Amino acid sequence: MTGLAPNLFDRRYDDLVQIGLSKLPSLAPAWTDYNAHDPGITLMELLAFVAEAQLYSLARSRRDERDAYAALMGVMPEGALPARGTIWPDDGAAPRQSFVIERDAMVHPDNSDTPAFYSTQRMLWVPARIASLTARPAGGRVLNLTGANQRGGPAFEPFGPDAGPDDVLQLELAASGTSPLLPGTGAKDARLVLGVRAAAQTVSASCPSRVPLAVECVVGTTRYDLDVVEDTTCGFLQSGTIALDLSGIGATPDAMTLTFRAPRGFPRAPKLLQIRPNVLPVVQSLAVREVHGAVAVPDFAFDLETPGLAFEPGSEPLTLDVAEGSSLVRWKQVLRLCDCGPNDRVYALDPVAARVTFGNGVNGMIPPQDADILVAYAASDGAAGNMARNRKWAVHGMTGLFGVNPDPVTGGSDPSGWLEQRRDARLKLEDAHALISDADIEEAALALDMLEVGRAAVARPRDGQIPTGTVRLIAMRRRDNGEQAGIPETPAWLAAVGQALAPRMPLGARLAVGAPRYVEFAVRAQVQADQGRDPASVEAAIRAELSRRLTLVSSSPAVPERPFGLAVSARDIAAWIQALDDVQRVASLQIVLADGTAASDVAIGRDGLPRIDLASSVIAVQRGGAR
Repeated sequence: MTGLAPNLFDRRYDDLVQIGLSKLPSLAPAWTDYNAHDPGITLMELLAFVAEAQLYSLARSRRDERDAYAALMGVMPEGALPARGTIWPDDGAAPRQSFVIERDAMVHPDNSDTPAFYSTQRMLWVPARIASLTARPAGGRVLNLTGANQRGGPAFEPFGPDAGPDDVLQLELAASGTSPLLPGTGAKDARLVLGVRAAAQTVSASCPSRVPLAVECVVGTTRYDLDVVEDTTCGFLQSGTIALDLSGIGATPDAMTLTFRAPRGFPRAPKLLQIRPNVLPVVQSLAVREVHGAVAVPDFAFDLETPGLAFEPGSEPLTLDVAEGSSLVRWKQVLRLCDCGPNDRVYALDPVAARVTFGNGVNGMIPPQDADILVAYAASDGAAGNMARNRKWAVHGMTGLFGVNPDPVTGGSDPSGWLEQRRDARLKLEDAHALISDADIEEAALALDMLEVGRAAVARPRDGQIPTGTVRLIAMRRRDNGEQAGIPETPAWLAAVGQALAPRMPLGARLAVGAPRYVEFAVRAQVQADQGRDPASVEAAIRAELSRRLTLVSSSPAVPERPFGLAVSARDIAAWIQALDDVQRVASLQIVLADGTAASDVAIGRDGLPRIDLASSVIAVQRGGAR
């Protein structure tokens, strides 16, 4: 037994029955017959029997049973997880001709060979500089982003503020020396890797909504459609790398232009700090292959030679082949050898001790004497591989230093034991549980930082409405720059929110994510300021007050959000303006709806919100006289 499983079996059947009987006088005063023939007593005894069995099961569960219970919650054993990062090149020390950095090439911090990192791509280094970076929104404007990209900040929007399916990002690469960009056929299967630094700090291995990119390369007058081999940026939504397959380009050009487009649109407009070629993605992991000699004895076991067995939760930690005659036979890993027969080619693995154990001839086959056992697995230094930013790095086989990591190298963690699994189980119960209540759904939506969800509310069914099993969620994006023209909740964004939440909905429940029904309006007001007040300052104060009173999404607890379904009238707006210190009186005020008609109030539906257009509002402030 382990200390992580407390002894819960401290109550027996008779104890549970007596507890139930003691509750009856207070819970059911009219119930006076407690004899065995009473059906209620029979039901109580049945419940006591079931409770006793469950207490015994919880207190006496085996390790494999606890593993199974944890797996139902998504908690599974894992080995050491490798740290990952990107190394950005130092252009001053870069070679002047193209070359290939092989996959699994060793990369290590300067003045230290440990921990050792390895390239995750067979990367083609190209002697290139970014001649220009331009955004071409669908409206026809051209935005020159070359300078902002070279500076590395402030953040810019490479596809414009709307980022629709017709918006294009165009990256022109030019040779930085006399050598061509591509070496022709000498770089077959090598990838051009572009590094991306996003303004958002959230980096997730599983993005809430991956955006498929269409990439085209223009060399002279010839166009090539490029395959995106790997995109850890989720479509420019977070920092990472984009690996492009250039094997279809047989030319050796001095310049080429890459165009990026998202045919399905973006859930939100990407915000980037910098894009650069020749960025090297690395991982602190080592592929290990070992050969062990078998000894034909029951329960034969051996330890893995390289510490730090690395594997993801739910994946196979290693592969094991046994030489039987002239062929290799793959043996299967099982959780318990005692469940297997004498002819089953199986083995058990203790991932914490990194120990492989075979059967005894009755429960699992004994490997043949002196047979070669080939084991393949990945090893990692775990948390020791995490590195701070701005470290200098060297690549094996390359003279001098390659570059630095502008962002920390993260993700490394040590193998999980019982304590770590218990912690993960509690975290999943708290943060990754099924979305049952309205509060669960709303909190989960607000936690989608990458999608910038600023407000979420489950719409209550109308009186008399027949339940259909569909939960309707009203989601709103953050307003980092205040209310802007256009509706920020695009169909692509709403679909991304729904895709992120749907897997956590209960079986049989459906989730429909929509935006509130906005009612646009403007105001026309004649206001008289107090004596000696500057009309321009008073007008600015009025606009700020209207913006505060009609805030739809707030980032501060001091600024309340406008409730759904609450109408606004001309009398309300006049009272807000009149309450300002610098306003003497409101001479006149009129509400103008989006269609140009005048109204005394703005009618709002049950799930609607009033949206004031301050840019179209006319607020005339006159100098005031003495009161």
